[in-house]
Amino acid sequence: MTKDPDRAPVEGDLVAPLDLGEARALTAEIREAIKAVRTATGRLAAAVRRAHEARVWVVLGYPTWKAYARAEFGIGRSHAYRLVDQARTAEQLGDALVELGLMSPAGDDVLTDLSGRAWREIQGRVRDVAALVADRAAAFGSAPDVEQLRGLVVQAVEDVRAEAIPAGPGRAPAAPADDLDAFAHWQGSIALGHAPAHLTDDEVLAALDLAGYDTVTRRAYAMAVRAFALDGDREQLQAFRAALDVPEQGEHGYGREVVVVGRELAERLQLSCWQQGTLYLEIAPARLSDRAAARRLAAAFREDPRSFETTERIEVRRYAMTGDYQAYEEWENRALPVGA
Repeated sequence: MTKDPDRAPVEGDLVAPLDLGEARALTAEIREAIKAVRTATGRLAAAVRRAHEARVWVVLGYPTWKAYARAEFGIGRSHAYRLVDQARTAEQLGDALVELGLMSPAGDDVLTDLSGRAWREIQGRVRDVAALVADRAAAFGSAPDVEQLRGLVVQAVEDVRAEAIPAGPGRAPAAPADDLDAFAHWQGSIALGHAPAHLTDDEVLAALDLAGYDTVTRRAYAMAVRAFALDGDREQLQAFRAALDVPEQGEHGYGREVVVVGRELAERLQLSCWQQGTLYLEIAPARLSDRAAARRLAAAFREDPRSFETTERIEVRRYAMTGDYQAYEEWENRALPVGA
């Protein structure tokens, strides 16, 4: 194919017609530019996340994160939080691939081919991506090289995005040392998986409702722990624990004091379940199927894999993976005899 100097220009022409070699060269240039932009965006997202976690707006004298982002970078709060979300998800996927022995801690530029939209759509689903990559890497017979691994990651991400798998917690960010605060931080990371940081409060409530937080109290708690995981903001969490949303003297004797005791008991029961579940996950990692996990747990505790005890451990382990305590309670109600 060659240029036709006599061809009349048409609407949309930006340059003179190109021959085949020039067209291929230009396409390669565009592809490299896209890769450079995605790589730079990844570095930007990581830097913005560090700034957010270090609360640099306080150090620099800004009243809020929003004011800092607008004044320093000319971007809005939602854009800044999308970058924070992207960096968090990239870290989670990188950690999962390192844990599986597929990627070095240095990263080797394996995660540079994903768009911002792709990162947003796999939030809370990195375990699914990592599991797909691991399954397909096993078919190579030997460890895939960087280029092969990059291709496996891109394909796994596309497959997970297409399947519309419900969001899960992924890997929870580093949490405070106190047990209840650590638990609340983990719960908040799950809520963030359902309702990312860039959403407005109204959008968050709608997303939480769709995710199964089906009562006002559950949504209030999810909002509180989400704020705690996001900014370290204890105000909403402390208000929830103190039942400030409840009158001092409610109807039928269920005033604030009673509700405070009930909420504390419920939180500690869930904390205990979570702690057991994390122990079971150390024995039977999340990448294992329920059947494989049951065999491993049964061996560890010297039980029959089909026993009630092992089944209960599988349900507790599932709670530590998904954060869905309501599903655990429903299983418990079905499994335990009345009055047990």
